[in-house]
Amino acid sequence: MVLNWHLSILTALSTMIQRKMRIPLPFKFVILVLAMLCAAPVLAKSVEIETKHRGIRLVGVSLPLTERQDIEIMALAPAMAKIKKAIERIYKGTKFSAERIETLKKNGRVTLVYDAGFPENRMASVIIAAFFPDFFQIEKGGLKEFLVVIGRFGIKWPTDKLAAVIVHELVGHGLQHLRGRTEKDRKIDKECEALIYEEKAYQDLKVRRDTRDMQKLRRDIRDKWCSDFRAHLTRKGLNADKVWNYGRPDVSKLLVYFNAYIDHLRKTGVAGKAVAAAKSKREDNVAEAERRVEATGSALDMLRIGNRYLKGIGVNRNPRKGVDWIRKSAEHGHAQAQHVLGILYNAGFGLKKNAVEAYKWMSLASKRGIKKAKLARRKLKTRLNTQQLHAADKWIAKWRPKRRG
Repeated sequence: MVLNWHLSILTALSTMIQRKMRIPLPFKFVILVLAMLCAAPVLAKSVEIETKHRGIRLVGVSLPLTERQDIEIMALAPAMAKIKKAIERIYKGTKFSAERIETLKKNGRVTLVYDAGFPENRMASVIIAAFFPDFFQIEKGGLKEFLVVIGRFGIKWPTDKLAAVIVHELVGHGLQHLRGRTEKDRKIDKECEALIYEEKAYQDLKVRRDTRDMQKLRRDIRDKWCSDFRAHLTRKGLNADKVWNYGRPDVSKLLVYFNAYIDHLRKTGVAGKAVAAAKSKREDNVAEAERRVEATGSALDMLRIGNRYLKGIGVNRNPRKGVDWIRKSAEHGHAQAQHVLGILYNAGFGLKKNAVEAYKWMSLASKRGIKKAKLARRKLKTRLNTQQLHAADKWIAKWRPKRRG
């Protein structure tokens, strides 16, 4: 089993910096939906179960009946019970990790989502779970959102290993996000730190170290994710193996060395240059995607580009440009884009608020089977007068998708 569940398709999301913007309350849910729409299936589905355990919000989302998966899917009820059990193992078995989760809870909302459709089948072999930084600032007290998605593979892991994975994602990447390091540090360093926290969980939970997957994990830590950190220790005249306590580190002490290493990278500009280069590459990728879409007319790619502009993923945040791309996708007949455009019109995000336009696009999306669009359409309908409804329904009846090219 491949243990590197941090995926390249989430790089843009996991490296986003918290924008210094105050976003009005009605837009919060809109922005979170849009930000995750193209990278993860979580919020595009219906929430079937929502509860809390030890102050952690637990969410189970439905899997479309038409969606085929590559393994037998664990049902929502036992999956949620499994997550609760993993949380209990953290709180009762690794005080070090539990204390840090409490820190996150004091500074925001902690959410664990079970989504059997995560990840997409084509990426399934490399993704167990993933951390999503928040995409808005909760207004009261500057609180943050810490959200981890657990997929169909991760939910079947032994409870102790699942608990360690949750520590990796929630504690490791959550603390980075809390401290504003999400975009400042290189991916290799963020992974190294998260793996150090995961190692502590394995130690505390007394997970066997002699299994094949655990041996591979430690090789990956030593030779891949923490290789630069270890090289830094050597350059400082330290014995990296000794600092690492020959494979069984004192994590509290190791993190002191790691923080000094991060400070060194920032002072020397190594991290900043690497992040800037990565950002430049992402911007080039967006520009290339725009050129490709103009040639192919792919409505799905139009939606993805629009999402990137709305959230500033790899480009400077530009809501109006994002809306333009989403509108193009909607006009080409993409049902999800039509739903999103309806949301934007209803909220007045990136364009002028307009209930009539919201109703039109929600109606088109609902005809294509988007359940949430059907519910939204019903609510919008009650806000329109007879004349507005007649004009909107006439427009809907005549509407046809644009042709490619």
